[in-house]
Amino acid sequence: MATHQQIANVTDQELVERMIRSHADRFDDVFWAYFDEHVRPGLPGTPTCLDIGCGPGLYLRDLSRRFPGANLVGTDVTQAMLDYAAGLEFEGGSPALHLHDVTTAPLPAADNSVDLVSMVAVLHVLPDPVSVLREVRRVLAPGGRFLLQDWIRTPLTAYLERMVPEDLDPASRAAAMARLIPLFTVHNKFTIDDWLWVLAQGGFEVEVHRQLRSPHFCTFVCKSA
Repeated sequence: MATHQQIANVTDQELVERMIRSHADRFDDVFWAYFDEHVRPGLPGTPTCLDIGCGPGLYLRDLSRRFPGANLVGTDVTQAMLDYAAGLEFEGGSPALHLHDVTTAPLPAADNSVDLVSMVAVLHVLPDPVSVLREVRRVLAPGGRFLLQDWIRTPLTAYLERMVPEDLDPASRAAAMARLIPLFTVHNKFTIDDWLWVLAQGGFEVEVHRQLRSPHFCTFVCKSA
């Protein structure tokens, strides 16, 4: 499986720092309002939550603040991400963090044991997303929810306009665009209809989906079909 670092040609530490900088933008008030409306009502008071591709752990930290005492589990393929997550302060107990590749090994959870499984901007890079979804379905508890937030296809010009800062000088802007062209083919694999089809093949029913703020992302709230 190609990692985000390999795709973007950045180091582990550069990607950690990039995810830290972008966290507040990706998990803003609009996201949490959507979460509170469509995800939280289906969860127990102290849920078991698994974040696949947890990165530096900031989303798990946010979940701990909303669900003190929750059983939190995070997996990632990059040790630097897990090292940063291990240094965060969590409400209640610290999460169980696993260096793990979901494409090569079963998730570190028993059948029907997880109330909330989350994947944010991970599934699109995996070579066989349907097999991964079936593994997610295996661990999901009866009545549990799968929260998927991932890239959706947009025109190249719209992608570049969104991703390249307007205040760059011409040379820096050209360099940024050159760097993003290879990423465009990775980020723009799936339309919303494609994701709905993939989720159905993986055994999920989509309860609601919405583009919250960015035209490049869609957030799907799913349950086992």
